[in-house]
Amino acid sequence: MTEAELRTATTTAAGGGVDTVLSEVPPKAEDLKESRREGKSYRHTYAVHTKLAPSPLSKEAPPESYRGFVNLGMLLLFGNNVRLIIENYQKYGILISLPGSKVSNEDWILTGLAHLLVPLNVILSYHLERWAMKRAMGHRKRLAELSSLASSNSHGHTHANADNDDKDPKQAIKDLNKAETSIKRTQKVFGWLHALNVIAILAWPSYMSYYRIFHPFMSITCLMNGAIQFLKMTSYSLTNQDLRAGFIYDLPPEKFLHTKRVHDAASNTFVSHQEVYEYEVNYPNNITFKNMAYFWLAPTLCYQPSYPRSAVFRKSFFLKRILEALTCLGMMYFLIEQYATPTLQNSVRAVDQLAFGTMLERILKLSTTSVLIWLLMFYTFFHATFNALAEMLYFGDRGFYLAWWNAGSVGRYWALWNRPVYTFFKRHIYLPMITAGASPHQASFVIFTFSAIMHEILIGLPTHLIYGYAFAGMFFQIPLIALTRPLEKWRGTGTGLGNMIFWVSFTILGQPACALLYYYHWTKRHIDDGSLIPFVPNPVV
Repeated sequence: MTEAELRTATTTAAGGGVDTVLSEVPPKAEDLKESRREGKSYRHTYAVHTKLAPSPLSKEAPPESYRGFVNLGMLLLFGNNVRLIIENYQKYGILISLPGSKVSNEDWILTGLAHLLVPLNVILSYHLERWAMKRAMGHRKRLAELSSLASSNSHGHTHANADNDDKDPKQAIKDLNKAETSIKRTQKVFGWLHALNVIAILAWPSYMSYYRIFHPFMSITCLMNGAIQFLKMTSYSLTNQDLRAGFIYDLPPEKFLHTKRVHDAASNTFVSHQEVYEYEVNYPNNITFKNMAYFWLAPTLCYQPSYPRSAVFRKSFFLKRILEALTCLGMMYFLIEQYATPTLQNSVRAVDQLAFGTMLERILKLSTTSVLIWLLMFYTFFHATFNALAEMLYFGDRGFYLAWWNAGSVGRYWALWNRPVYTFFKRHIYLPMITAGASPHQASFVIFTFSAIMHEILIGLPTHLIYGYAFAGMFFQIPLIALTRPLEKWRGTGTGLGNMIFWVSFTILGQPACALLYYYHWTKRHIDDGSLIPFVPNPVV
């Protein structure tokens, strides 16, 4: 039966001529015109409920696009931000000043001095490794001679050399053991020398930031530079220590297969065959100033003798990233000066009076600005700056971040958002502890404790406030990870509930509350000592 016949199909009741149209196919426009020409009338018996169907917002409904709601949310956000801009201008006018105009000449000089002295420790790391390399070459030669002699004497072989004929086999073995003891002692000595050097890399900017430099932002730049070089030189010394040991004992690449297996197991990735990444430069040929300088500037914290390299330099790509970085820095400065600073200044009285309602309102108001500043900071450094630096150095591995914004748990966020730091901790702390017999929980505890100390240094020292807020904020990520990890197992990796917990705890409440506490104590301290004038708003009439 054709479609038209289905539409006009009827069943005649017994003894009558009542048409009951039960077709499930809706009539077409041309069929309706034809029916009117033929004088047929429409029957209201057309079936409209013919199958089981859930509501589109129900759980059992097929996936739908919610692009319209996203558009609505973006429009509401835009409208709300426009309102805040108007309100801010009516209250304060234009607060923007020339960048750097509020920094004293003394702070500029001391900051430059702090930055200039850090590279001296980097150069010292290189010379320490050069010294260790020369000792390693001597140890390798001596060990090879003694090993050959001990092996020959143990098998009763004769030597053409008369000196070797007089060697006692037991004495040869003793000399071999003595040489191995000397190697271990030398490795320890250079390990401690590198440790003292990397501690000095962080100690110098820490001293300058806490005791000499007044402006917090200038201090943060010094400490960030020191912290980056601290981690880089730690990786440089640890990696070369293992490479040096392999060189001295002439270990084949197969001895390092366990390294890849451990990394793959920790990453939960399936690998069909085990292989070691082949470095283009091998020890000791990597101990050159050029190799060291490349690592010093490369956007990574993990040292390797060689890295995957890109083939060409894209000038347009490089210039776009530079322009993006400069634009984002300007936007960050504007948001801090025009919006964040007045909100923080107006919050001091509320904290003084412990007006928790007002404090919560200030935190929520500050969260809008702080989230934007934080996102701009992420894009400025992790995308624009790192990619520009990588393009300039032909650095091929540009996985500086992954899709952290979709993180379904706090733990997954920390594994995705700052990949250079994550890979450093995994390579130099987590996996060594796991292979030494520690549990994953113990290794994670050590990592977050170390990270909490570093956050306290980077925030507490520049503000001259060692109150532990930054330490607590980082350390208490451990219970948040434990809280949100079951949500991923229950609702899947991309769980919306876990993602919302991450956004609320980290960006909407956590960061603004921490900023408010540090600003309050910093302001109260410097108002009391007379180095800061209390803020008085100047409304625009």
